[in-house]
Formats: sequence, structure tokens, C-alpha cells
Amino acid sequence: MLEGLRVLACGARDAVKLCATLLERAGARVDSAATDGADYEVIVVSSDMDIAQWKASGAHIVCDITATGAQDSRSGTPWTDAQIQAMSGLMDTTGFSNGAPVRIGIAFAEISAALYAASAIASAVRVKRQRGIVQNIDVTLMGCAASALTTFLPAAFARRTAARVGNRHPACAPWNAYRTRDGWILICTSTEEQWRKLRQEARVPQLDDARFATLAARVRHVDELDALIETWTTTLATDDCTRLCERIGVAAGPIVGIAELHGEPNFRMRHAQAARAIESNGIGAHTYRQVSIFETFALSEARDVVKPQTRKIDDHAAPLAGVKVIEIGQYTTAPLVGKHLAALGAQVVKIEPPDGEVARSWQPGQGGTSYFFALNNTDKQTIELDLKHEADRAHLRALLKDADVLVENLRPGALAKLGFTRETLGAINPRLVYCSISGFGIASAYPSRPAFDTVIQAMGGLMDLTRSDGAPVKIGASGADILGGQAALFAIVARLASPATEGTFIEISMQDVAAWCALFAAGQDAPRGEALACLDGHVWIEGEVSDAERARCITLPKAAAAASIAGAVAVMRVDELLEDRDFLADVLSAARDANGAFWPVLKVPYRLSRTPASVRAVPGAPESVRRAPPAPARAPVPEDRPV
Repeated sequence: MLEGLRVLACGARDAVKLCATLLERAGARVDSAATDGADYEVIVVSSDMDIAQWKASGAHIVCDITATGAQDSRSGTPWTDAQIQAMSGLMDTTGFSNGAPVRIGIAFAEISAALYAASAIASAVRVKRQRGIVQNIDVTLMGCAASALTTFLPAAFARRTAARVGNRHPACAPWNAYRTRDGWILICTSTEEQWRKLRQEARVPQLDDARFATLAARVRHVDELDALIETWTTTLATDDCTRLCERIGVAAGPIVGIAELHGEPNFRMRHAQAARAIESNGIGAHTYRQVSIFETFALSEARDVVKPQTRKIDDHAAPLAGVKVIEIGQYTTAPLVGKHLAALGAQVVKIEPPDGEVARSWQPGQGGTSYFFALNNTDKQTIELDLKHEADRAHLRALLKDADVLVENLRPGALAKLGFTRETLGAINPRLVYCSISGFGIASAYPSRPAFDTVIQAMGGLMDLTRSDGAPVKIGASGADILGGQAALFAIVARLASPATEGTFIEISMQDVAAWCALFAAGQDAPRGEALACLDGHVWIEGEVSDAERARCITLPKAAAAASIAGAVAVMRVDELLEDRDFLADVLSAARDANGAFWPVLKVPYRLSRTPASVRAVPGAPESVRRAPPAPARAPVPEDRPV
């Protein structure tokens, strides 16, 4: 992928260290101290050091990772990850509704910045190798943190305040962490059929009450519902409850302690060496390096020589101009990948099911499309296909013939059941880069277990590290989905930067990515700090907090407390960001749809100086591909069997 690339990584931020690890995993040679006469193609820094000479030289791709942008009123201060969580709104989205905001237990902004920086660097390397252009890159932790707010910003756009929900889902129930006889389990239902099966297995008579007859009713009475569910889960061991839920098709999983991660069956199966090392020596500063966030394989057994496609590209075009991507996915992970590939200049064709992706109809929105869908699907061409029909599968095969990338987040094996195995894809297009994103990976201890973001956070160690008054709580943003999508983005762009032309299969397990992040956090000294209540919200204070500071904060508005107490920053609500001039200037943007309507969207949090990525348009309704009528036949032709 990035073999032959020489990288110098020097800077105090964790994001620099993690970015270097990612580039090294993709094949680059990384040094942490400059060698005399060394010809570095890429330099990764955080501008707590003098980098003006490197940036001005034009000899290197220089990636500068900072807390805020140069035009931000808070620039020049080395804000910590926790302070960025507070300033960006991320902290206020994490925690229980009746408690204080919670610092995410991993350095989320640093990790996200490392992943986006690695993708931007791979994009710049591709440009240099294709066009000879060398450019600088700027990445901000603030922009990366704000980019994770796609589930909370829609309420703010509709002038509403989104409350913290703990481990619940604002629109689905039951969906929560429940105590078991020996620990905790996450149970997540999203359909009436799942609820019916769960109710039958629980055998709690009160669950048949009319208060829980519909989804809307269950959400209204969620406190009573959760209490009744827990009367059942506390009678079971966690493993028994998990197996039962898997058998009936309900997403569920234990909250795995970071110290017990080495014994988690899927982690141990996929990362046996790391599991043995943790078991023998515990978690150290470099343990995370033994876990890979992506795996690559040959797409098929065929090893035919493949001629690269040659497309004329303007020197000033975006990095992925000329690349064609097919996206099959919903909600967050694959759509996030497609969104950034499109921003980087690729032609992205999104395949939606009949009647469109479910997330299109979520509220709030405008013109029949949700803000959530718009935020995650900018700059894509959308097509409606029913892949249960052969004519529509044939249309997909035609699209794949000249595609460069296929990315999907279907359940493992779903695409193969439709006739699109890796071997088949290799026959259709021998040079295709195919990326599959799933909860537990293709080779998994749980081949039939469904997974949601919350379950992966629980089983990847993230929830164990994020706690409110001792209770485990999920990252408010869809942390496992977002970080999994970022890992896929980097792997795809790194492969596109390679001169290799053979077909490649990229496997992303969101649990692998979550475990990588959790192990990195567990190997560092845990930062100290506390969110203190003020008259109108909270402030975050770094380090030890005194009783006098607690007493003082409760008498002050948070802006006054942040201004008068050393190390304090205001914990911003997401709706407050829309009145923050730095957020409006550096993070928020506007795009148009096909009807000319304006939409609030997010800028990408990385800036390439000469071939910039950009967010331009919101897609309209998916184009309907009309199937040809069946040919006349002497006998009726049976319909395709549903998958």
C-alpha cells in the first residue's frame, strides 16, 4: 500500500504518534527523529514546534495536527483531548440524563484526528505520485470531534436540545445496558419482531401490558420497561443471556472490562498473539500496536496481470478525481466512507433499497429527507435497486465492471448470498478494491450475531473506560461506527495511493477498531479532571478539583466559571455550537440539493492546500432503475426467493 514511503513523525500530540502507527501499518517506514540527509516524503507534526521552514520548503508533504484551526479565536493553545471534547459538544452528549457530562474514556479527538490525518496523507501521496504535486495538510481536533456529532446536530438544526440518553436509544426500546447475575449486558431491539421474541423469552407477565404494545409507547414508558427487563436479566449469567439473544436474532453483548478483553472469544480468535501478551504481561503503552484495525487479502485466487485504468486528470482536481466508488450500506459506517471519498473527488454511486434508505425518513429534516441522511451522504449519486431481483443484480454487475472501489456494511455473507462473492467480484472486475465493514469481522467467533454500535462499544472495551459515577456508559456519538468508518476510509485511500493494480479485499471489524482504541487508552496514564455544575450547565476542569472550586462553580454561569478558574473550559451543548462563531466559520458549511434548497452540512476536518476536499451537494431521491419486463414464456417464471 504505502511501501517505499518515508515518514518523519515528531510532535507532542497522541494524534501524531497514532497517525505514524497507521502509516507504518500500511507499509510506510516511519522515523521519530530526523536523520541527516534523510529524504522524507511526509512529515507529520503538531505545531507545538517550529514547522514554518518545512511547510515553506515544498520538498515534503507536511501534515500539521492542531487543536483548533489557525483562524479560530482559541488557536495557539495546546488544548487537551478532554478540553476539545468539552468545547466541541462531544462531552455533553455522553452520560446519563440525570447526571453530569462525562469525559469519553479514550482520547476520541486525538484518535479521530490521527485517522483523518492518515487518510489525508494517503490522498496527498496519491496526488504526488500521479501528478508530482507536493502540498501541506492541516487537521484540527476540533473539526474531527465536531464531525462525530451527526446524530445530535439534526436536533440543533431544528432548534431543539438533544438530551443525554446514557446507554439508551432515543427512538428504540428496549435498548439499554442491563445488570445480569454476574455483570452487564447490552440489549438492543430495533423491530417489533425482535421485541416480540424478547418478550416471549423473558416471560415477565407485565411486559404484555398495553404500555409496551407499540414502539412509541415503549419509548414513553421506558423507565418502567427497563426495570421489568432487568428483573429478567438479573436471573441469568451474562453469557447465557447473550447466547439466548443471539439465538432469537436480537443484538446483545456483554460489557467487557478492558482487563478481561484478552479473554473475549472474538478478540482472542482474531488477535491470539495480543491476547496471550496481555494475559502474560498486562496492558502496556505499546500493546495496542499488536492489534490491526484492518486486514487486506487478494480479492480472488486469480492472479491475472491487470492493466491499470488511465483517466485524464486535471492537476488541480481533488485527490480522488477519476475514481469510481460503489457504496452499499446504511446509517453511519459505509455512508461515512462514501461521503469522504466523494469529498476527496471520487464519483460515488450509492445503492439504496426500494423506497430508499431507512435513515432518509428520520426526523427532523426538510423536504422529506432527514438532516442525518444529508450529513452522511453528501455528493453522492443515489440509485434504487432491489438486489433480490436478477435484473437489478445485473445492473449492479454492470456498475462494478468499471468501478475502482466497492464498500459495504451489510451483515457478513449477505452480499455473497446475493451472488457477489469475492471470487465473483474478482471475475467481474479483477482490479476492484472491495471493503467490507462489519461488527465482528468476516472470520468471527460470532458468525450469526447481529451488532449495533452500542454492542461493539460494550464488547470492545470502550464502555468500560467511559464511566459515570462508576457505571459504564457508551460514547454519546456513535463512536464504534464512526471510528470503524474512519479506519475503512484510511485503508481504502492507502490502497488507492499504491501503484498495485490487482484486486484487493479489505476487512474491517469494528470490534478490532474499538479494541485498538481502548488498548491505546489503557496503556497511557489516565487523565484527571471533572465536569462541575454551574448555573446554566457545566465546565470541565483539568487535574485535581477542589471543594472550593466546586462551591464556586455552582454560583456562576459556565462562561464566567471558565474565565475565572484556571484550566476550566465551558462544556458546550450541541445546540449552543450554532451560535459559536468559530464553529460556524471552521466546521459548519452549506450545500444545495437538486431543487436548490440549502442544507447545513459539515466541512471535512482536513485541509489539503493544493487539491482540497470539498462538500458541495445533498442528494435527492434515489434514481429508480426500471427493470425490463420479462420475456414471453410458455410457463410462468417463479419469483426469486427472498434472501
